Amino acid sequence: MSLDAYVGQEKYSFPEHCLSRLLPAAPAPGSGDEPHGIPGLRVSSIDARGREMRLHMVEDRGQAATLVLAFPRGLPEGWEEVERRHRHWCEGNGLRPLWKSPGLDPVESAYINAFSSLERSRSRRAAVGSALLRRIALFHTVTAFYRVQCWDDGDSWKIDARTAHPLAIWHDQLLQRLCHPRWGLPVQVSHRFCHCAEPDSPYQWGHTCSFYFGDRDTREDDPVYLRVHASPEGRDYDRQIETLRQVGAPEAWMARAFPQRAIRHHEQHFQEEQLR
Repeated sequence: MSLDAYVGQEKYSFPEHCLSRLLPAAPAPGSGDEPHGIPGLRVSSIDARGREMRLHMVEDRGQAATLVLAFPRGLPEGWEEVERRHRHWCEGNGLRPLWKSPGLDPVESAYINAFSSLERSRSRRAAVGSALLRRIALFHTVTAFYRVQCWDDGDSWKIDARTAHPLAIWHDQLLQRLCHPRWGLPVQVSHRFCHCAEPDSPYQWGHTCSFYFGDRDTREDDPVYLRVHASPEGRDYDRQIETLRQVGAPEAWMARAFPQRAIRHHEQHFQEEQLR
């Protein structure tokens, strides 16, 4: 997985943020806190250039896997420096780093045994999240969403998308591929709250289509929840267009994602800014 360099408006190091969320550490004795990070996750190795970190689980629980984190370009340091800094932070705050331990620490074992149902739920969500990540290209190849956010709310995966074209074809194409019997996720749409495709349905800004997914095999509800908002932020696309162009979005895709008037408005605004 390739990482961005920064997160947030204050340019906080994203590699450092990732390690703080991923690498396990035992809480200070007597604090009553839960272990930090993911119990059982370990650093396998860091390559000679310090640009790739490999992670694995001490106990694979039937799903052996290795995660490779690619250090972002443009930052002079490497994973060794970030890992060393995170270790010092843990030790300075009374935490005991566990990501180099050869086996499962008693603190991790106690947590897993105490919250076995939570761990099973986490494993299920991790499998769904991995499947979504492998199909991430669908969100820009078969849709016209100009912004997509996804997060794990502790029970299921929530996907929040915004589109400038309130036509059901965009989210229906995505649904067809996400639920494809061979290439998609093992899910089906269990509940659909959408009226934007109806012939006489008036379009209003702020319209939202919601889709709840259920597991195709177990019929368990809500491993994925998709919301599609047909409303730009403040009805002004300039900020979105500027951000997408900064990250190299193809012009052909931009023309599909945004109305032509929005592109012209942004170009005019940009030219006016250059003349000032």
